[in-house]
Amino acid sequence: MSNVLENTVELPELAGPAVDAAYDVSGRRMATCVPSSSGCIIQVYECGSGPDAWTQVAAWETDLQVTHLAWAHPEYGRVLAGATTSGAVLVWGQVPELQLGGPGAAGAGGEDSSGGGGGGGGAYYQPLAMLNCGGAACSALVFAPRQSGLLLAALLEDGHLAVHEAEDVLVPRAWSLHSKIRVGPRGQCRGLCWRPFSPGVPPMLCVGGGPHALVWQYVLALNSWQIVARVDTGNGHNVETVHWAAPLGRSAELLAVGAGRDLLIYSLAGDTASLQVEQLAALGHAEAVWKVEWDLWGNQVAAATEGQEVHVYKPNLVGAWVELASVRGQGPEEQE
Repeated sequence: MSNVLENTVELPELAGPAVDAAYDVSGRRMATCVPSSSGCIIQVYECGSGPDAWTQVAAWETDLQVTHLAWAHPEYGRVLAGATTSGAVLVWGQVPELQLGGPGAAGAGGEDSSGGGGGGGGAYYQPLAMLNCGGAACSALVFAPRQSGLLLAALLEDGHLAVHEAEDVLVPRAWSLHSKIRVGPRGQCRGLCWRPFSPGVPPMLCVGGGPHALVWQYVLALNSWQIVARVDTGNGHNVETVHWAAPLGRSAELLAVGAGRDLLIYSLAGDTASLQVEQLAALGHAEAVWKVEWDLWGNQVAAATEGQEVHVYKPNLVGAWVELASVRGQGPEEQE
């Protein structure tokens, strides 16, 4: 039987209902995007000594509607990317201010020194680049594993995937288009993730496109992406979200897919050039699943639903997936 948790942490500085929130790899830095009358407000929070001690350390406004956020690995500095409804991807980076408590650069959103929790004081996020991915809105945005370099993949509503690469990872102001491919039908592409890095394995991506997800592998000799597996939902619903578990020496790799009200778990086995797909579990929920994510080791998987709940699952000793815990959030009408 699962444990039910109902502890809610409120962020009083939040400018309004957030359309997306993204954590960095440490889980102690978070960015949110909130629509405004003139565009979007980006806010960055850092966690202090306790799990409830979140402090806003930066905030700025952009004139574009940002719908998805993603952090690069800290190895490349504090680099944040935002996907927009116009098809552009904005990239910001944290740089030290010349004077503590001084104003941030115009449009970059400096924060005063009183917001210095977690080392955020005395710094602001500066606009670094605007990447033109296409004319359609972005539906997903993900940085590649750090070992692959500073690569950023953006999935567009028109069915294309654009991958950009930073020309200088120390100062990622200049980016070049690494590749752009058609991955699915217009209006049905949702869900994007990279395969976690393993030595000797080429870069791989999983992209949702209608009632199935395709696994793509980058073939260096051909300088192109090739399909190596097709994952069908089997429940008649389109893929909304995907996430790849860390391999960590398993005989088969694990892929989580959210489609309709189901969290679907698959194994991917065999040669990476032609993977064998097997569905391991179909875990139903009362509301539609909109995001799935594995833990760092790929032992547990969480599914967030439109009912403002998060459900956490893990396989038992006989391989059956069981619920460990669930978290219930509060709607605006429930908050004081």
